[in-house]
Amino acid sequence: MTEPAAKLSVSVPGDLARAVRRRVGPRGLSGFVARAIAHELEREQLSSLLDDLDREHGPVSASALAQARKAWPKR
Repeated sequence: MTEPAAKLSVSVPGDLARAVRRRVGPRGLSGFVARAIAHELEREQLSSLLDDLDREHGPVSASALAQARKAWPKR
């Protein structure tokens, strides 16, 4: 069972509001915003985890980063 929806009121720049309404249509805004919020919260949690790992183990070396970039090239 899913939790009941909570109503929020937010203000965004007009150009952003127009762009998202063009993108999702008149009935897709709530779902789009919910996914965007969930995505941003996940990114913040990941950032926090990476900060914790840097504090615990030190920063990733340049050679390790280069090796990872070579193994996982951009597509």
